[in-house]
Amino acid sequence: MAYYAGLYLYYFRLRLKQWSQYRADFIISTVSSLLLDGSTLLFLSVIFSKIRQLEGWTFPEMVLIWALSMITRFLANGVLDAPHRFYWYIRFGDMDRVLVRPAGMLFQIAGEDGINLPFIGRALVGVIALFTVLPSLRLPWWSAVYLPLTVVSGVLIMFSVQVTIASLSFWFVNANSVLTTMSWLAQFGQYPVTIFDWPLRILFTWILPYAMVSFYPAAFMLHSAEYLPYGLLAPLVGAASFLISMAVWSEAVKHYQSTGS
Repeated sequence: MAYYAGLYLYYFRLRLKQWSQYRADFIISTVSSLLLDGSTLLFLSVIFSKIRQLEGWTFPEMVLIWALSMITRFLANGVLDAPHRFYWYIRFGDMDRVLVRPAGMLFQIAGEDGINLPFIGRALVGVIALFTVLPSLRLPWWSAVYLPLTVVSGVLIMFSVQVTIASLSFWFVNANSVLTTMSWLAQFGQYPVTIFDWPLRILFTWILPYAMVSFYPAAFMLHSAEYLPYGLLAPLVGAASFLISMAVWSEAVKHYQSTGS
């Protein structure tokens, strides 16, 4: 474990050095991302300036759900963006290079090409929004433990869904279009799943468990009795999703065929 932690820090320092060579590009990317995410939060505030509640959810409660979704989604994309690189590693034969190294293949891809600093900046927007509304929510004392656990579980869910979908690249020519669609659907996790019809509720709870990333953990902290089963299941869904994705990945790499170049 210490070996992988040190190796990942080395990858992270290399990425920082790369971005430091293109400071203007980094600043522009970060600022544009902040404006994009800020506009979404502004949109929510405009809506709640006209209505007091949305399906029973107040503005601070909606911000809590939105912030958890933002933090987990962009942390996953910021430090573990390996799935979006599978196709390119397979197509150009770079998978051969990582195969002959002692570290795990998935870990190497995440370290070499899965660190995106602007996404980490976008996650900070969610952190700021979260701490802004926390005083008005009066969450139970155990949320101090449950909240960080939720973030870790949410990152695992986001990463696991992407790994599972991206692993299709070992069987099909290009699975990136499907992966992009699944990543876009993750935005539905920013809103209460109760505002959707039952087919979408099932989809975002059990098939693409984005509601387990933000909505159900937030609802559990806000309304413990009503959402007790889902709140307790959410961290377990993160662990289960990760184990399933690793099993899919292990089977997928067996079908890798070198380009020969």
